[in-house]
Amino acid sequence: QLLLAEGMQYEYPDLSVRFHTPDGAVGSGGVVLGVRDTRNFYAAIVDPLSRHVRFVRLSDGLATVLGQASVTLKPVEWHSLRVQRNTIISKDFIEVFVDGTLVLSIEDQVLGLGQVGLVVAGTSTMWFDSFHAVPLFSHRPFSTPPAY
Repeated sequence: QLLLAEGMQYEYPDLSVRFHTPDGAVGSGGVVLGVRDTRNFYAAIVDPLSRHVRFVRLSDGLATVLGQASVTLKPVEWHSLRVQRNTIISKDFIEVFVDGTLVLSIEDQVLGLGQVGLVVAGTSTMWFDSFHAVPLFSHRPFSTPPAY
């Protein structure tokens, strides 16, 4: 289930959100970026119960796990998830942070400009708060690399 932020399209977004799974609830959720439609997007998904995070690319409805990792959640009710899509000299990469710790760094250039938002998997129950999305203009190259 996707919840998109209307009018917010970024090529290189910096996304952050706080999330909480109520007592007794199970499930996973996170943020989406590069959303073209419901069949084409990236998703950073955290499962607090299993303590795993995975980064998935959905392309023409086909899901590909680009990275996954175990995470150590801080002993607090609300946790933070941050995802940045960045570029250094025409090399795009996506970094995923959970509770302020870098847990994944992925190189992928399949999807570009797109909407951003939130996602929950299946019948998950997850609460979100303080969703922020800003463009990382300072990291966009001004021109193509030199030919030498």
